[in-house]
Amino acid sequence: MKKFLSTAAALGLVVGLAATASALELKVKGSYDVDGYYLNQGLGAASGAGTNPWDFSDPYTRAGFMAVTGIEGVGDDSKSDDWYWHEFRLQPTLQINDKLELRGDIRLVDSNSVWGAQDDLMRFDGGGIRMDKLWMIYDSPVGRIEVGRRPAGSWQYDFVNSGTAADRIMWWAPAMDNFKAYAFLQKSLEQDGYSLNDSDLDTDYYEVAGGYGAEGINAWLGLGWNADRSKDVAVTGFSTDTYRIKGYGDVKISDMFMALGEFDYKWGTREYNSGAADSDISSLAGLVAGVGMFGDLTTVLGYAYISGQEGPDAQGNADLTAYDTKNGMGADFEPLYILTGSACNILNGDLGSSVVGDAVRTSGAHAVVLLADFKASEDLTLHGGLGWGKADDTSGLAALLGLPDNIDDAYGYEVDLGLAYQLYQNLTYEVHFGWWAVGDFAELGVGVQTEDVYLLSHHLSMQF
Repeated sequence: MKKFLSTAAALGLVVGLAATASALELKVKGSYDVDGYYLNQGLGAASGAGTNPWDFSDPYTRAGFMAVTGIEGVGDDSKSDDWYWHEFRLQPTLQINDKLELRGDIRLVDSNSVWGAQDDLMRFDGGGIRMDKLWMIYDSPVGRIEVGRRPAGSWQYDFVNSGTAADRIMWWAPAMDNFKAYAFLQKSLEQDGYSLNDSDLDTDYYEVAGGYGAEGINAWLGLGWNADRSKDVAVTGFSTDTYRIKGYGDVKISDMFMALGEFDYKWGTREYNSGAADSDISSLAGLVAGVGMFGDLTTVLGYAYISGQEGPDAQGNADLTAYDTKNGMGADFEPLYILTGSACNILNGDLGSSVVGDAVRTSGAHAVVLLADFKASEDLTLHGGLGWGKADDTSGLAALLGLPDNIDDAYGYEVDLGLAYQLYQNLTYEVHFGWWAVGDFAELGVGVQTEDVYLLSHHLSMQF
């Protein structure tokens, strides 16, 4: 009898566990992308160096200008890069019940892993397999609560966004007709858990925002505070408090036209422990665009801006006015194949520090872009793009590098052509060609020789 009861109990436990497991719903989406590139003016673009528009035959450049070292007597092909890289992402959602779920972003092959680099060391961050995001969502009676490492960055558009993740405790207000609101605490850097006596060297970010959405209109406005104490050490360190106001909106003008915009203004103070004069912070990024939809033809005319670094005053003091010397306009924002293409590393910093990219992101940018996409058939889409850009302020770069303060602000212009063909359901092949007519900014006030840059790339993408 005891054996029967114990067997029945064991079976009951198994059935109970199975019933619990069957209540779970696992949904998985993801992508596998393979990209091949040829860049005529590169210096290890795949590993982070990006584009180099300088002519290595110029003696001044070859002598080591801006850390670029050419090799005398080597043919033009030594300046080109060609490579393949790929990425495999899984984005699972585990639905526990109608109120609770777990989401993730798993990189089985991490971003831009270079073919032929079997140890994944060709990426500046080492590459490899990683859990990029993992967070819990709970639809509570007082609003939605999200806890964990979740997507972060810009709001609706790709502008000034680099596909980032952040460790947050986030609260969404309960539904209020057309209004929405949220607030969150973000731990950007935690020192106390890793280093002795570093409890005050953390970086924390706080944000609140509200939005309104109705037919034909959508708008958000947010306020943030970043308290950065990571460098707040005795005598040589500093502390930084940065505040921000940011917003975006779009409006449908008619069935054929819509307008959109986004901005991010940051201000604050950096206080130095050495007694040096404090630095004020004031920087701005903005985007405005008009979209036309004419049947199979879609056009976009847009203007994007990030502020540049101003030079120091007569006493040598300089405010911090560059919007983002690391990420620029963001790696996700790619209206142009070269100037904003993530592989070229100019107006974005997804691949780390680069020669021309550091100079451009320090100087800021005004960029005007005209794009057109034409759906030639059910499977074929043609693309054309035209872009022009110039620096916002070159005085800070000149002071930083010890160059003349007469650096030209012209980045030049770019022409792009591309096509996308759907080979099969969820499988697409694309070809891109970009040509950047390099402006006189690259001469940096000393007449360094430059060459135009062109890029040829092809992309195979599987979505599921």
